[in-house]
Amino acid sequence: MIVSDFLTLYHVDVGAARCSDLANPDLRSACSTTGGGHHGYALAILGALVLVMTWGAALGLSRPAGFALLVLGAVGLAIALAVDMPDIHKTGIVGDQFSSAEANPGAGFYLEIAGAGLAILGGLLRLARPSAR
Repeated sequence: MIVSDFLTLYHVDVGAARCSDLANPDLRSACSTTGGGHHGYALAILGALVLVMTWGAALGLSRPAGFALLVLGAVGLAIALAVDMPDIHKTGIVGDQFSSAEANPGAGFYLEIAGAGLAILGGLLRLARPSAR
């Protein structure tokens, strides 16, 4: 989840060319958006919390940490699906200038979903395992 905020969430291509090859510098800056730039590095903060809770769930055998992993993963998944997913196919100002512009999701979008899914899975695994007495 942390890494996904620093990778490309979505990028815009113009026809067969990359958007970054355009002559206008204003349009070049709108060609690519990182996850952190789109949702204020929320997943980096969640990811740091997930690391702490993973430590508690795995090594400390804490059931509350497992529940926290479940909640943090669900929040991360909600950000990916409700905040980011509606915008990954929007071309923005590049689409206004070029009819052949097309926006596509980047690696950051897929890592957001994978990271949130792994946090949910970790929480479920911890909650399914009996507590040590």
